[in-house]
Amino acid sequence: MKERDDPPPKKKRLMWKNSMEVKPIMTRKLRRRPNDPVPIPDKRRKPLNYLLTDEQIMEDLRILNKLKSPKRPASPSSPEHLPATPAESPAQRFEARIEDGKLYYDKRWYHKSQAIYLESKENTKISCVISSVGANEIWVRKTSDSTKMRIYLGQLQRGAFVIRRRSAA
Repeated sequence: MKERDDPPPKKKRLMWKNSMEVKPIMTRKLRRRPNDPVPIPDKRRKPLNYLLTDEQIMEDLRILNKLKSPKRPASPSSPEHLPATPAESPAQRFEARIEDGKLYYDKRWYHKSQAIYLESKENTKISCVISSVGANEIWVRKTSDSTKMRIYLGQLQRGAFVIRRRSAA
């Protein structure tokens, strides 16, 4: 005889129905790891807060250098040498200002990446390129050894440094 798939009797049906329910499978409990330690901040120096402007600092350094340096011989500062170097005259002030990232100096405008000659009081002439123009200083890069120098606006106004235009040849 053939067996039929008859439902089981009522009593067995209840058991059969319960066995069909899906029981939640117990998941393994993972071992809980402790929290990662808080990273230790890098030990860095605290930033310095300057209460003086760069011009005031330069003025103080200039006064200290005057007090520290020995008296110069009288021959270089004799009156016949003064007209030859007008930059050393204390009364003469050069017009220098910075606007819109450009330097206005000696009735000419200078901008970033412009080739210039930088002359100092010691009559040294350095070939440079303006690398950046800041709020009250310019950075120039010497073409000879690619070192950078910072020149403050006050130094240009006093005549400590003189800028001359250089052709881009």
